[in-house]
Amino acid sequence: MNNNIKTYSQAARQIGFVMKHHHLGSSEVRLLKKLIQDSYNTFGALHHDKIFLNLGLWDEKIYSEYKELNFNFSSVSEVQDINSQLLLYFLIRPLIKNQFFNKRLLDVGCGNGLGLKASAELLKTNYALGVDLVDRLIAHSNDHFYLQNKVNFIQSDAENLPLENESFDIITNLESSHLYPNIEDFFSEVERILSVGGFFCYSDHYYIHKDQSTKLEKFVKESKKLKIIQKTDITKLVQASLYQRLIVNEESFYRAALSIIGHEPNKILQELPTLAAVFGLIFLPWWKIRFKNPALQWVAKVARKDKFWGKKYYFYYLIQKVK
Repeated sequence: MNNNIKTYSQAARQIGFVMKHHHLGSSEVRLLKKLIQDSYNTFGALHHDKIFLNLGLWDEKIYSEYKELNFNFSSVSEVQDINSQLLLYFLIRPLIKNQFFNKRLLDVGCGNGLGLKASAELLKTNYALGVDLVDRLIAHSNDHFYLQNKVNFIQSDAENLPLENESFDIITNLESSHLYPNIEDFFSEVERILSVGGFFCYSDHYYIHKDQSTKLEKFVKESKKLKIIQKTDITKLVQASLYQRLIVNEESFYRAALSIIGHEPNKILQELPTLAAVFGLIFLPWWKIRFKNPALQWVAKVARKDKFWGKKYYFYYLIQKVK
C-alpha cells in the first residue's frame, strides 16, 4: 500500500484493503491503522469540513418526529443534509424519547465532529467527548466545535481508549467499526467505559470480513454486564436515503463529485466510479442503480457489477450496561 496518497481512489483502495483484514499481529494492526489515518486525512482534505460523512436515512415517520424537535441544525453547520441528520437522530432516538438527558456522551469515531456536536445538543449533555484516529479530523473538530468543559475532542484508538472505567453514560458509534482490525477489543472498551445503566448506540453497514453484528451478539451473550435492548435492520431506510441522494438527485450528486475530483476528463474516468461507490451507490439494489445523465450511465454499469459489499445489511443496536 502507498502511504503517499494523492487521489480519492487511492485513499478508497487503502480503506478496502483495511476492511478485508482482521485479527492480525500487532505490527500488522499498526500498519492498518496508519493506512486508515492516511486515507481519512485525504478524505478530510477533499470534503467540505462541516459536512456529514454518513450514508443517511430516509423515513417519513422518522422525519416527522425529527421536525417536531425544532432542532436548529444550521447552528451546527450551514451545510444542510436531512438524510444524514435523520441517521444521527435514529442513532440516539430512544434516548431522546426517554429524555435520557444531562449525561456524559462519548462518540467513538467522531470524524469531523458534526455528529458529536449535534448529539450533544439533542441530548442536552453535561459533557461530550469525541474520539477519532485521524488527526486532521480531530483538528477540524476542535477548530469548529470545541467548547471548554462541555465539548472536547481527542485523537485516540477505539480499541485502546485512554478513559477511566464507567466514565460515560452514553457511547455512540456510527459507520466506523467496519475499519477496526480487532473489533472485540472495541466492544471490551465500550463495556469498560460505559457506566451502569448507560447506553451504547451502535450502527454500521455490515461487511462480511468484519462480521460486526455477529461478533457483537456473541460478545454480549458472553458478557454478564451488557444487554441488547433493541436490534433493528435499517437497510431499506438507508437505501431510501441513497436512492434520493444519488439517483433522484443525480445532478446534485454529479456536481458534488466534480467539486471533489475536478473536471479533467481522464481524472473523471479514473475517480468517479470509486467516489460513487464510497458515496454508497454499490449499497443500493442493482436494479435501482440507473442514471439519466449520460455522464453517469457508465458509472451505473460499474456499480451494478460490484460485489464489494456482498450482503447488503445495515444494522442498529441499542445496548445497555446492566451490571
